[in-house]
This record gives sequence, structure tokens and C-alpha cells, in this order.
Amino acid sequence: MNAVKIGKHFGNLFPKGVVQIVSPAENVNGLIVQTASIDPTSGYVNLYASETAPTITGDASTRCIFNGNGPAVANSHSQVLLPAPLFVPAGMGLWVTAGSWLPGTTATGSLAITWDLVA
Repeated sequence: MNAVKIGKHFGNLFPKGVVQIVSPAENVNGLIVQTASIDPTSGYVNLYASETAPTITGDASTRCIFNGNGPAVANSHSQVLLPAPLFVPAGMGLWVTAGSWLPGTTATGSLAITWDLVA
């Protein structure tokens, strides 16, 4: 078994709304998402890569590159692991959103992510 490289940069995020991780301006030569883990709880967590931010949580018109969906069951937890590193071309930013399947509840999902900027 080969060791998995973690990225120099990292975030442990519990997004409420749309949260920027890397701006398109920061991504000059491309970036590599090395590791990512989602706990969607009783909702969903979406990771987007695009020139512009998603306009809403669950935005279907913006490129979603990794996501996790949980059941509509209160206090449930699962883990979704990124199976391989992802290269994101220069000029694209990274954003994360989360939502709940349960009416009247706030999103509680999380994303743990590491990445490297290409030199």
C-alpha cells in the first residue's frame, strides 16, 4: 500500500451557506485536492470548483466535484472519502455548501480537506 500525500493547506469546515475555500485569484497555476472527507449528517455537503461561486446551497448550475448525501434521519452520521486526488485548473476557486434534509433544521455537515497549489 502506498502512502497518501496530504496537502500543505487544509480546512475543517462546517459550512453555513456558501463558504469560499480558495479564491479563483489564488489559484494561479492550478491546485490539487489531495484528501477530503465529508460527514453529511442528515443532509448534504457539496464541494464546488468554478470561476464563480455557487449562488445557493445545492446549486446545480455550478460544477460540483465532490459531494456527500446523508439520510433524512436526525443525528445520523456517515463518512464519504475522496477516492483519488483531483486537479483543479488555474482560475477556478473552491467553495463548499451544506444543507439539511430535515425541515426547519440548520445544516450540520462538515468537510475536512487538504490541497496544494501548483507552483
